[in-house]
Amino acid sequence: MRHQINKNEIAMQAGQQRDVRSLCGRTAIQMAIVFILGISLSLAFAPYSICPLAILAPAGLLAFMQNTTPKRAGQFGFTFGMGFFSVGTYWLFISIHHFGEVPVSLAGLIVFLFVAILACFPALSCYLTNRYYPNTSPTKLILAFPAIWVIIEWARSWVGDGFPWLLLGYSQTHTPLQGFAPLLSVYGVSLATLMTSGLVLNAWINTQQKNYRALYLSLFGITALWISGALLSLITWTHPHGKPLTVSLVQGNISQSLKWSPEHLNLSIERYTELTRPFWSNSNLIVWPEAAIPFSLQDAAPFIDTMDQAALTNHTHLALGIPVENSDKTGYYNAIVTLGHTKSIYLKRRLVPFGEYIPLASLFAHVLDFMHIPLPNMQNGNPIQKPLMIDNIKINASICFEIAFPELIRTRAKDISFLLSLTNDAWFGQSSAQALHLQMAEMRAIELGRPLLFTSNNGLTAIIGPQGNITNSIPPDIAAVLHGTVQPMFGQTPWAAFGMDPLLILLFCFLLIAKNTCLEILKTEINGSCDGKNISPSNA
Repeated sequence: MRHQINKNEIAMQAGQQRDVRSLCGRTAIQMAIVFILGISLSLAFAPYSICPLAILAPAGLLAFMQNTTPKRAGQFGFTFGMGFFSVGTYWLFISIHHFGEVPVSLAGLIVFLFVAILACFPALSCYLTNRYYPNTSPTKLILAFPAIWVIIEWARSWVGDGFPWLLLGYSQTHTPLQGFAPLLSVYGVSLATLMTSGLVLNAWINTQQKNYRALYLSLFGITALWISGALLSLITWTHPHGKPLTVSLVQGNISQSLKWSPEHLNLSIERYTELTRPFWSNSNLIVWPEAAIPFSLQDAAPFIDTMDQAALTNHTHLALGIPVENSDKTGYYNAIVTLGHTKSIYLKRRLVPFGEYIPLASLFAHVLDFMHIPLPNMQNGNPIQKPLMIDNIKINASICFEIAFPELIRTRAKDISFLLSLTNDAWFGQSSAQALHLQMAEMRAIELGRPLLFTSNNGLTAIIGPQGNITNSIPPDIAAVLHGTVQPMFGQTPWAAFGMDPLLILLFCFLLIAKNTCLEILKTEINGSCDGKNISPSNA
């Protein structure tokens, strides 16, 4: 008898072990699929621009989140984020290792940790959704999850020093959903994209349940959302002001390995001077890219005086990128200086992590010193600065990384004529970073209803219209000049006027509506459970 009991116990244990192995296997498969979904989302952005993936990938993540615990939902979100950001930000390795001279192993570790930190944001979105909205309902899919994701996405732009690359709305820069950008910025486009994802998943669930009425409502919701975006994109929020300006954007294509080499310091000066010479007399504005001059403004004073005199003689203006040494000579600003009749200066406010500064450098100072890794000595400019000026025209300027920050670029001023962004994407080699950078610039133009001059050392150099359309450009990785026109604009988009406030109110309302629905479902389930119990007279 005892032998029989032991055999039964062994059989039960073996069955339990098989169940555990089966569960682990299913979990591993699920995580692998979610990881692939994250990778696929990165392909929705430039240069690939497979826009539907920005709808289908989050819908797939939402599907895996259904009927799971908050912890498991967070794990799905983290895995999704690892796939998304590992492919979306791989180019950081190029900057850190090839140009930052950080050893391969340490550079790989830095990028891995950075990706893991970024993956915590979608993980938090998924966890909070299932934590506070445990029931499966249309409002959870269509309102709660999109609202929470956008709030967390917004937080990613300012937590620490912020990293607002790969915001979901950028993937829809050239779809009808871009119409929401002048009202609610790229975050509003993210919201509309995620609402579409929720509606798609809700339609699929209703199809499986053969609930065709709800299916048609979901399809109607998708149609209404996209038609609304298309109609909004037809609205002209700003209008032309004054005559068009003739501009020449100079792309020097100086190799990053040569740019700061002591033996080649004059290469930049010679090339930009030579490329500019034919355009002095037929341009209202000539633009050189970020750090076009590899000397500080103080050290390059004789050359700057020569360029200023050339601009004055030809009745034009030159805007160029150049380092500026601070007053106590302990560091440098990344700056834009305008020369000619009107002189002005802009100092970069947001620095590039790992390129212009090392996050938490004080914690790793001894390690970096031991490994002979140089520390950047760039400093932030004043948060509030006057716009650049050429005659009576005001220009909203930014340098490189700054164009990624919607709220940094946003201005209430109605008389800003156009936007100007100088960059040097040679830091990232021939990677997707160039196209991603330009895509963000296109969104800034849409948000503010103004043209944008995007000038890069090695490309992509382009003139962007107020609707985010590229009106003229030159290929990357060549030395060339983009000669064209830009129309100054006047006016104000709703986003420029009100900022984040309307969107935050809308997100809060979405969360309240979804929570109310969640409580009603819970109340119905409790009442149904009570009604299902048979209460006999004897029990009464």
